[in-house]
Amino acid sequence: MKKFLLLVVAVALVAAGGASARSQATKIEIGATMAASDEVPAPKGDVGSAGGTFTGTLTKSDTGAVLSWQLSFSNLTGPGIAAHIHIAARGTPGPVVVPLCAPCTSGATGTANVPATVLDAIQSDRAYVNVHTKTNPAGEIRGQVSSDASVKVGLGASQERPKPKGKVRRARGTFTATVTKSGSSAVIAWRLTFSRLTGKAIAAHIHSGRRGVPGPVIVPLCNPCRSGASGRATVDESVLSVLESGRAYVNVHTRKNGAGEIRGQLPAVPLTIS
Repeated sequence: MKKFLLLVVAVALVAAGGASARSQATKIEIGATMAASDEVPAPKGDVGSAGGTFTGTLTKSDTGAVLSWQLSFSNLTGPGIAAHIHIAARGTPGPVVVPLCAPCTSGATGTANVPATVLDAIQSDRAYVNVHTKTNPAGEIRGQVSSDASVKVGLGASQERPKPKGKVRRARGTFTATVTKSGSSAVIAWRLTFSRLTGKAIAAHIHSGRRGVPGPVIVPLCNPCRSGASGRATVDESVLSVLESGRAYVNVHTRKNGAGEIRGQLPAVPLTIS
Protein backbone atom coordinates (compact mmCIF):
# COMPACT_ATOMS: atom_id res chain seq x y z
CA MET A 1 0.00 0.00 0.00
CA LYS A 2 2.84 2.36 0.87
CA LYS A 3 4.51 1.70 -2.50
CA PHE A 4 1.21 2.36 -4.27
CA LEU A 5 0.80 5.72 -2.52
CA LEU A 6 4.35 6.72 -3.42
CA LEU A 7 3.64 5.81 -7.05
CA VAL A 8 0.47 7.95 -7.08
CA VAL A 9 2.35 10.90 -5.61
CA ALA A 10 5.13 10.52 -8.18
CA VAL A 11 2.66 10.41 -11.07
CA ALA A 12 0.88 13.50 -9.71
CA LEU A 13 4.15 15.40 -9.45
CA VAL A 14 5.07 14.52 -13.02
CA ALA A 15 1.64 15.64 -14.25
CA ALA A 16 1.89 18.89 -12.32
CA GLY A 17 5.33 19.52 -13.75
CA GLY A 18 4.06 18.94 -17.28
CA ALA A 19 1.14 21.31 -16.71
CA SER A 20 3.35 24.07 -15.32
CA ALA A 21 5.65 23.74 -18.32
CA ARG A 22 2.84 24.58 -20.73
CA SER A 23 2.32 28.14 -21.92
CA GLN A 24 0.01 30.15 -19.69
CA ALA A 25 -0.46 33.08 -22.09
CA THR A 26 -3.11 35.58 -21.07
CA LYS A 27 -2.39 37.99 -23.95
CA ILE A 28 -1.66 37.34 -27.63
CA GLU A 29 -1.22 39.43 -30.77
CA ILE A 30 -3.39 38.81 -33.82
CA GLY A 31 -3.43 40.17 -37.34
CA ALA A 32 -4.71 39.84 -40.90
CA THR A 33 -3.65 41.11 -44.30
CA MET A 34 -6.75 41.93 -46.35
CA ALA A 35 -7.06 41.71 -50.13
CA ALA A 36 -9.90 41.69 -52.63
CA SER A 37 -8.68 38.35 -53.98
CA ASP A 38 -9.55 36.71 -50.64
CA GLU A 39 -13.12 38.05 -50.53
CA VAL A 40 -16.05 35.67 -51.10
CA PRO A 41 -18.15 36.34 -53.13
CA ALA A 42 -15.69 38.05 -55.49
CA PRO A 43 -16.07 41.84 -55.24
CA LYS A 44 -17.11 44.06 -58.17
CA GLY A 45 -15.33 47.05 -59.68
CA ASP A 46 -11.70 48.08 -59.86
CA VAL A 47 -10.41 46.36 -56.71
CA GLY A 48 -7.06 45.05 -57.93
CA SER A 49 -5.06 47.44 -55.74
CA ALA A 50 -7.46 47.46 -52.76
CA GLY A 51 -5.91 46.21 -49.54
CA GLY A 52 -5.63 46.65 -45.81
CA THR A 53 -4.24 45.39 -42.52
CA PHE A 54 -5.87 44.48 -39.22
CA THR A 55 -3.90 44.13 -35.99
CA GLY A 56 -5.06 43.52 -32.46
CA THR A 57 -4.27 42.37 -28.96
CA LEU A 58 -6.45 39.80 -27.21
CA THR A 59 -6.36 39.85 -23.40
CA LYS A 60 -7.97 37.02 -21.49
CA SER A 61 -11.18 37.82 -19.60
CA ASP A 62 -13.69 35.86 -17.52
CA THR A 63 -15.96 35.34 -20.55
CA GLY A 64 -13.38 35.09 -23.34
CA ALA A 65 -11.12 38.02 -24.20
CA VAL A 66 -11.00 41.77 -24.67
CA LEU A 67 -9.82 42.88 -28.11
CA SER A 68 -7.95 46.14 -28.76
CA TRP A 69 -7.73 46.60 -32.53
CA GLN A 70 -6.51 48.84 -35.34
CA LEU A 71 -7.63 48.84 -38.98
CA SER A 72 -6.09 50.47 -42.06
CA PHE A 73 -7.00 50.21 -45.74
CA SER A 74 -6.52 51.96 -49.09
CA ASN A 75 -7.63 52.03 -52.73
CA LEU A 76 -11.18 50.88 -52.05
CA THR A 77 -13.96 51.65 -54.54
CA GLY A 78 -15.40 54.09 -52.00
CA PRO A 79 -15.61 54.84 -48.27
CA GLY A 80 -15.65 51.91 -45.86
CA ILE A 81 -19.26 51.64 -44.67
CA ALA A 82 -18.48 48.92 -42.11
CA ALA A 83 -15.90 46.37 -40.93
CA HIS A 84 -16.42 43.19 -38.92
CA ILE A 85 -14.91 39.96 -37.70
CA HIS A 86 -16.79 36.99 -39.17
CA ILE A 87 -16.63 33.28 -38.41
CA ALA A 88 -15.88 31.02 -41.38
CA ALA A 89 -13.13 28.89 -42.86
CA ARG A 90 -10.87 30.31 -45.56
CA GLY A 91 -12.70 30.82 -48.84
CA THR A 92 -16.15 30.68 -47.23
CA PRO A 93 -18.43 33.55 -46.17
CA GLY A 94 -19.78 33.54 -42.62
CA PRO A 95 -21.81 35.55 -40.10
CA VAL A 96 -20.68 38.71 -38.31
CA VAL A 97 -19.56 38.01 -34.73
CA VAL A 98 -17.66 41.18 -33.76
CA PRO A 99 -18.64 44.59 -35.25
CA LEU A 100 -15.60 46.87 -35.54
CA CYS A 101 -16.73 50.17 -37.07
CA ALA A 102 -19.58 51.66 -39.15
CA PRO A 103 -18.67 53.77 -41.04
CA CYS A 104 -14.89 53.22 -41.05
CA THR A 105 -11.89 55.37 -41.85
CA SER A 106 -8.38 54.04 -42.36
CA GLY A 107 -6.51 54.14 -39.06
CA ALA A 108 -9.63 53.37 -37.02
CA THR A 109 -9.08 51.84 -33.57
CA GLY A 110 -11.35 50.41 -30.91
CA THR A 111 -12.04 47.75 -28.32
CA ALA A 112 -14.54 44.89 -28.23
CA ASN A 113 -15.52 41.99 -26.01
CA VAL A 114 -14.84 38.62 -27.65
CA PRO A 115 -16.83 35.66 -26.30
CA ALA A 116 -15.16 32.30 -25.76
CA THR A 117 -16.69 30.79 -28.92
CA VAL A 118 -15.23 33.56 -31.07
CA LEU A 119 -11.87 33.34 -29.29
CA ASP A 120 -11.79 29.64 -30.12
CA ALA A 121 -12.61 30.39 -33.77
CA ILE A 122 -9.84 32.98 -34.03
CA GLN A 123 -7.33 30.54 -32.57
CA SER A 124 -8.53 27.75 -34.89
CA ASP A 125 -8.14 29.65 -38.20
CA ARG A 126 -11.93 30.02 -38.50
CA ALA A 127 -12.31 33.82 -38.31
CA TYR A 128 -11.74 36.61 -40.81
CA VAL A 129 -11.89 40.41 -41.01
CA ASN A 130 -13.37 42.31 -43.92
CA VAL A 131 -14.27 45.85 -44.96
CA HIS A 132 -17.54 46.65 -46.77
CA THR A 133 -18.27 49.41 -49.29
CA LYS A 134 -21.41 50.54 -51.13
CA THR A 135 -20.13 48.89 -54.30
CA ASN A 136 -19.42 45.68 -52.38
CA PRO A 137 -21.77 45.54 -49.38
CA ALA A 138 -20.92 41.86 -48.79
CA GLY A 139 -17.25 42.80 -48.44
CA GLU A 140 -14.53 44.28 -50.65
CA ILE A 141 -11.32 43.14 -48.91
CA ARG A 142 -10.81 40.24 -46.54
CA GLY A 143 -8.11 38.49 -44.52
CA GLN A 144 -8.10 35.42 -42.27
CA VAL A 145 -7.08 36.22 -38.69
CA SER A 146 -3.93 34.58 -37.29
CA SER A 147 -2.04 34.93 -34.03
CA ASP A 148 1.61 35.91 -34.18
CA ALA A 149 4.51 36.55 -31.82
CA SER A 150 8.08 37.80 -32.13
CA VAL A 151 10.98 36.32 -30.16
CA LYS A 152 14.66 37.19 -29.80
CA VAL A 153 17.40 35.31 -27.99
CA GLY A 154 21.14 35.68 -27.53
CA LEU A 155 23.40 32.65 -28.12
CA GLY A 156 26.56 31.89 -26.19
CA ALA A 157 28.94 29.02 -25.55
CA SER A 158 28.18 28.99 -21.81
CA GLN A 159 24.64 27.78 -22.52
CA GLU A 160 25.74 24.89 -24.74
CA ARG A 161 25.53 21.26 -23.56
CA PRO A 162 27.81 19.37 -23.72
CA LYS A 163 30.42 22.05 -23.02
CA PRO A 164 32.05 23.09 -26.30
CA LYS A 165 35.80 22.73 -26.97
CA GLY A 166 38.33 25.36 -27.95
CA LYS A 167 38.42 29.15 -27.56
CA VAL A 168 34.68 29.80 -27.43
CA ARG A 169 34.40 32.34 -24.60
CA ARG A 170 33.81 35.22 -27.02
CA ALA A 171 31.60 33.33 -29.48
CA ARG A 172 28.23 35.03 -29.77
CA GLY A 173 25.01 34.93 -31.77
CA THR A 174 21.48 36.36 -32.01
CA PHE A 175 18.35 34.63 -33.25
CA THR A 176 15.14 36.55 -34.02
CA ALA A 177 11.89 35.12 -35.34
CA THR A 178 8.24 35.89 -35.96
CA VAL A 179 5.90 32.94 -35.52
CA THR A 180 2.52 33.20 -37.29
CA LYS A 181 -0.01 30.55 -36.28
CA SER A 182 -2.81 29.34 -38.55
CA GLY A 183 -4.90 26.67 -36.86
CA SER A 184 -2.66 23.76 -35.88
CA SER A 185 0.37 24.86 -37.93
CA ALA A 186 2.58 27.93 -38.08
CA VAL A 187 5.19 29.68 -40.20
CA ILE A 188 8.46 30.78 -38.59
CA ALA A 189 10.25 33.67 -40.32
CA TRP A 190 13.74 33.78 -38.79
CA ARG A 191 17.14 35.48 -38.94
CA LEU A 192 20.44 34.34 -37.40
CA THR A 193 23.68 36.24 -36.81
CA PHE A 194 26.89 35.07 -35.11
CA SER A 195 30.57 35.90 -34.70
CA ARG A 196 33.87 34.64 -33.28
CA LEU A 197 33.15 30.95 -33.72
CA THR A 198 36.02 28.46 -33.85
CA GLY A 199 35.33 27.95 -37.54
CA LYS A 200 32.63 27.99 -40.18
CA ALA A 201 29.09 27.22 -39.06
CA ILE A 202 28.17 23.88 -40.57
CA ALA A 203 24.53 23.95 -39.41
CA ALA A 204 21.98 25.61 -37.14
CA HIS A 205 18.72 24.24 -35.77
CA ILE A 206 15.89 24.69 -33.32
CA HIS A 207 15.98 21.80 -30.85
CA SER A 208 13.51 20.52 -28.29
CA GLY A 209 14.99 20.65 -24.80
CA ARG A 210 14.82 22.35 -21.43
CA ARG A 211 17.49 24.87 -20.40
CA GLY A 212 20.78 23.06 -19.80
CA VAL A 213 19.63 19.80 -21.42
CA PRO A 214 20.45 18.68 -24.99
CA GLY A 215 17.59 17.53 -27.20
CA PRO A 216 16.64 16.51 -30.75
CA VAL A 217 16.38 18.79 -33.78
CA ILE A 218 12.81 19.91 -34.52
CA VAL A 219 13.41 22.69 -37.09
CA PRO A 220 16.45 22.75 -39.43
CA LEU A 221 17.50 26.35 -40.12
CA CYS A 222 20.56 26.36 -42.41
CA ASN A 223 23.28 23.96 -43.54
CA PRO A 224 25.91 25.41 -43.88
CA CYS A 225 25.21 28.84 -42.36
CA ARG A 226 26.48 32.37 -42.79
CA SER A 227 25.93 35.16 -40.29
CA GLY A 228 22.83 37.06 -41.39
CA ALA A 229 21.13 33.95 -42.75
CA SER A 230 17.33 34.10 -42.85
CA GLY A 231 14.51 31.85 -43.91
CA ARG A 232 11.02 30.53 -43.35
CA ALA A 233 9.87 27.19 -42.00
CA THR A 234 6.39 25.68 -41.69
CA VAL A 235 5.92 23.68 -38.48
CA ASP A 236 3.19 21.37 -37.22
CA GLU A 237 1.24 21.15 -33.98
CA SER A 238 3.90 19.11 -32.15
CA VAL A 239 6.56 21.78 -32.77
CA LEU A 240 4.10 24.54 -31.83
CA SER A 241 3.51 22.83 -28.49
CA VAL A 242 7.26 22.85 -27.77
CA LEU A 243 7.61 26.51 -28.77
CA GLU A 244 4.61 27.65 -26.73
CA SER A 245 5.84 25.86 -23.62
CA GLY A 246 9.34 27.37 -23.72
CA ARG A 247 11.02 23.98 -24.24
CA ALA A 248 13.02 24.91 -27.35
CA TYR A 249 16.51 26.26 -27.98
CA VAL A 250 18.57 27.40 -30.97
CA ASN A 251 22.18 26.44 -31.53
CA VAL A 252 24.94 26.73 -34.12
CA HIS A 253 27.29 23.84 -34.92
CA THR A 254 30.91 23.93 -36.10
CA ARG A 255 33.36 21.20 -37.12
CA LYS A 256 35.17 21.54 -33.80
CA ASN A 257 31.87 21.39 -31.91
CA GLY A 258 29.60 19.13 -33.90
CA ALA A 259 27.09 18.91 -31.06
CA GLY A 260 26.84 22.70 -30.89
CA GLU A 261 29.11 25.66 -30.14
CA ILE A 262 26.67 28.40 -29.10
CA ARG A 263 23.13 28.07 -27.83
CA GLY A 264 20.20 30.16 -26.63
CA GLN A 265 16.96 29.07 -24.93
CA LEU A 266 13.84 30.46 -26.60
CA PRO A 267 11.24 32.08 -24.34
CA ALA A 268 7.72 30.66 -24.39
CA VAL A 269 6.03 31.90 -27.57
CA PRO A 270 2.57 33.36 -26.72
CA LEU A 271 0.25 32.19 -29.50
CA THR A 272 -2.71 30.69 -27.65
CA ILE A 273 -4.71 32.03 -24.72
CA SER A 274 -5.05 29.15 -22.27
